[in-house]
Amino acid sequence: MTGAPTDPDGTRDTGGALPVVRRATDDDLSRLRAIQAAAFPDPNQTLLRTGVRAGLALVATDRAAAGGTDGPSGLRPEPVGYTLFTADGETVYVAELAVAPGHRRRGHGRRLLAAVAARNPDHAALRLTTRADNERARAFYESVGFREAQQLPDHYDDTGEAADGVLLVRDLE
Repeated sequence: MTGAPTDPDGTRDTGGALPVVRRATDDDLSRLRAIQAAAFPDPNQTLLRTGVRAGLALVATDRAAAGGTDGPSGLRPEPVGYTLFTADGETVYVAELAVAPGHRRRGHGRRLLAAVAARNPDHAALRLTTRADNERARAFYESVGFREAQQLPDHYDDTGEAADGVLLVRDLE
């Protein structure tokens, strides 16, 4: 066999050089709440908890920092990012994608999106929404193959003031 083995999420075992993506567990919730609070102005902890318990949440861990898939005494490495998703019909909706400050721009978001796509091979597209004025997020999503599908006027109201959103779509076929 050549190359590193691929796990069921479509991620590769690279000996610790890249993040590991796995299903989130209840044990991760405390850390995920902190990541969510840092990423979103009005974090929805109920959505997060429900997604984790339904098996619709994946986490990225920084294996290199944690010393392997299991850390000391068999403890799992702490998540540095997560995604919540749900599949319906032909599309997979990415409800949240967040990476902790200090761990951004290291490939965690890309790996999480790749894992969501790998877990849903029978779906035609990924879709998500983001704020229309969030240029950093839009540039990231464009770099991984998303395109703007629809303008969403006054889509967000989580800061006390309405803000426009955009629906982004990435074909999986």
